[in-house]
Amino acid sequence: MTRNPLGLLVASALAVAAPLAQAHEGEDHSGAGLATAPPALLTTPLHVPIETQLLARIETTRARLETVPRTLRVLGRTLIRSEREAIVTAPQEGRLIAAGDYKIPALGERVKRDQVIAIVEESIAAPDLVTIATERARAASDLRQAEASLALAQREHDRLTKLAGVATDKDITAARNALEVARARRDGFVEQVALLDSASTTGILAQKRRIIRAPLDGTIARTHVTLGENVSRDKPLFQIVDTTELLVEASVFETDVAAILAAQRASFTVEAFPGESFPARLVSRGAVVDERTRALPVLFAVPNAAGRLFGGMFGRVYIETGAEISGIAVPKSALVDLDGQPVVYVKTGGERFTARPVRILERLSDRLLLADDGTLKPDDRVVVQGTYQVRLSKPLPVASDSSVR
Repeated sequence: MTRNPLGLLVASALAVAAPLAQAHEGEDHSGAGLATAPPALLTTPLHVPIETQLLARIETTRARLETVPRTLRVLGRTLIRSEREAIVTAPQEGRLIAAGDYKIPALGERVKRDQVIAIVEESIAAPDLVTIATERARAASDLRQAEASLALAQREHDRLTKLAGVATDKDITAARNALEVARARRDGFVEQVALLDSASTTGILAQKRRIIRAPLDGTIARTHVTLGENVSRDKPLFQIVDTTELLVEASVFETDVAAILAAQRASFTVEAFPGESFPARLVSRGAVVDERTRALPVLFAVPNAAGRLFGGMFGRVYIETGAEISGIAVPKSALVDLDGQPVVYVKTGGERFTARPVRILERLSDRLLLADDGTLKPDDRVVVQGTYQVRLSKPLPVASDSSVR
C-alpha cells in the first residue's frame, strides 16, 4: 500500500494543532480552570521543553531580598493650580478683528504674559443706542432754548448800550453779564450735541479697539474665538493654564489616615507611562473626612516641566509612610492570578517549572514585594516573560519528577 507523504504531513500537523486549537477555543485563559484543580496539583512541576522555552522566549530573573519604605497606595487625579489658571473674557461687546502685529493663539500654543491674544472692536449695545438718541434729543431742545435766551440777552444788551447816557452803569453791567451767561450756556449745549453726534453716527457707536493680553505664562487649554465673531460682554475667550507644576488630589481612607501623618515622600504613576513614576511632595491635607466616601482629601505637588502630564489624568499615588518592610522583590510581570490566588512560576530545573503561591506585601511602581515565608526564596529564578506558555505546559508525572532535570 502506497502512502502519500503529503497526506501524512498534513495529518501530523492536524494532530499537533488539535490540542492547541482546543486550548484556544475551549480553555478559560483567566485561570479559573486551573484554580479548580486540587491544591496539590497547583504546585505540581510542569515540563517545558528547551525548544518551547526558546520559541516562546521564556525569560527568568532572580528574586532578591529587599527592604523598602512601606507605602500606601491610593488613587489620585491631577489638577491645575488655581493660581496658574486664567479664564480670559471679552471686556465689552464687539467684534473680534485681525491685525498685522498679532495672531490669535491656537489650542495648545504657549503664550507669554502680556502677549496680545485678541483685539475686540467695540460696538454699542441697543439699550445704549436708545439712551444716546434720547440724550441727543434733550440736548438739542436745550440748545434751542439756550439760543432763544441768548438772542433776548443780546437785544437787551444792545438796547441799554445805546442808552448809555440815560441807563445806569449798573443796568448796563447786568445786561453784559446776562449776555455772557447766555452765550456760555448756549456754547455748552452746542458742545454736548456735538459729542453725542460724534458718539453716534446714524445710530452706530464710533468704534473703539480694546486689546486683550495674556494674564500669565501658560498654554492655551481651551479657545472659543473666531475672527469676525461678535462676542458679548464677559464671554469666555480663552482658558490659559500653566502646567509646569500640577496638583494631585488623592483620597485617603479614614482607616489609613494615621499612615500619612508621618509621610515623607511620594510618587505618582499613570498608565500612559508604564514603569515610570513622578516624584511628588505633600502640600496639604484636608480637615474633614467625606461623609459619603469616608476618605480624606490630600494634595500633592508634582513637577511637570517637560509637560508630559495633563490636568484631569487619573493615576496612583504611592505614599511613603516613614516605616520600612522587608520581603522578596520580583518584577510585576512575574505575578499570575489563578482565580484570585497570586502565584509566580519558578524554574526549578532545566525543563521544570513550579508554581509558588505568594502573598503580596507591597505593590511598588515597577515590582512587587512578596512575603518572605519560605514559599519563595532569594535567588529563585522566577518567570518574567512567557508565563502563559508555562501555564499551558503538561504536568510532570509524580514518578518521574525526580528523574527529569
